[in-house]
Amino acid sequence: MISVGGSVRYLYNHFLKVNIDQYQIDKKFVWQFDMCRQLTLLKQQLPWLTKTYSQVLQQSLKDLDQALNNMKRGLGFPKFKSKYTTPISFRYQQHTSISDDFKYLNLPKLGLIRIKLHRALPSKYTGCTIMQTTKGWFASFVVELQEHKLVDDISNPVGVDVNSKYTALSTGELIKNPKPLKKSFPKIKKLQRQLSRKTKGSKNRLKSKHRLAIAHSKVARQRINFIHQISNRIAKDYDLVLVETLNIEGMKKNKYAAKAIADSGWAMLANALEYKCQILGHHLLHINQWLASSKTCSSCGNKQISMPLNKRVFNCDDCDAVIHRDTNAAINIKNWGHQQWMHNNKKSRQELPVAPVDVMMDIIANCGGISQSQMKQEAVSL
Repeated sequence: MISVGGSVRYLYNHFLKVNIDQYQIDKKFVWQFDMCRQLTLLKQQLPWLTKTYSQVLQQSLKDLDQALNNMKRGLGFPKFKSKYTTPISFRYQQHTSISDDFKYLNLPKLGLIRIKLHRALPSKYTGCTIMQTTKGWFASFVVELQEHKLVDDISNPVGVDVNSKYTALSTGELIKNPKPLKKSFPKIKKLQRQLSRKTKGSKNRLKSKHRLAIAHSKVARQRINFIHQISNRIAKDYDLVLVETLNIEGMKKNKYAAKAIADSGWAMLANALEYKCQILGHHLLHINQWLASSKTCSSCGNKQISMPLNKRVFNCDDCDAVIHRDTNAAINIKNWGHQQWMHNNKKSRQELPVAPVDVMMDIIANCGGISQSQMKQEAVSL
């Protein structure tokens, strides 16, 4: 499988160089169809490419074609794949099969590969991706899932507010963030120092590099496991999930909070909630990011002039309400988001939820101007 990965990487880099040269000549690219035609001639010059299944090579060219198209969306020019830093990954679209006892995977030109199936596949798969990680080789299957019909009436909406310490629900539940990077950082820092002292090109350096990669992989697995657990529970229990639109990349520019924000995985949580709600037939809505959810009282609608990040309890000056800052923000997100959903679905016979602030009027009133809503602060507990 390593040889297949090498062939795929070589082909990607070869045609990326072809596209760079072509672009310098006439400002045009060589797209997938033309690259596949040139691949036939390249196989005659390099017979070792024929040892790799043809569709695997074609999928590599498809990936390059997609990378070139992504330039139109401002994602930057594709980069060459390194033998030392790029994980091996290749994809089959047809002619693969799993044995009847679920112990072997048959891959064209590779034969039977012994596997340990994580769980039974819910349906027939349409594609198979083989990838190498620090824990070994994995096969990922593309399956079709039957999406549930979207529910019409909303009975139990929930607001979700995130910060680096908690994921707060409007029900009052505070789900503590495990902060895997923060807990493992002393070990990672030690492994990085050990790696820096190893001679470049030595076997000890490769061993040290592998140990560091395993430590980072463990952090990533812990984070994604936590996100899948809470997103799965929220998507199942509530038929309308309201989350706040956040400019995460802009918030990461704060050097004091960037590491904590990245460790929390806010974008991963939002993406997980979105596709899981879609599968279950539940609704997910992003509310306006400039609404001051942290500074507005969820009981009376009074807005505080300022809300410092170190102030974790919300005390209302008008109604004397005392509530946790994150729970207060989650309740506001639920009320405002539910109003917005009801406004967008006027055919529904449900009554508008009771909320101290009319969110639609607030958006209209603050449109195009700098208002108190635009002074919003995101709570980040370092």
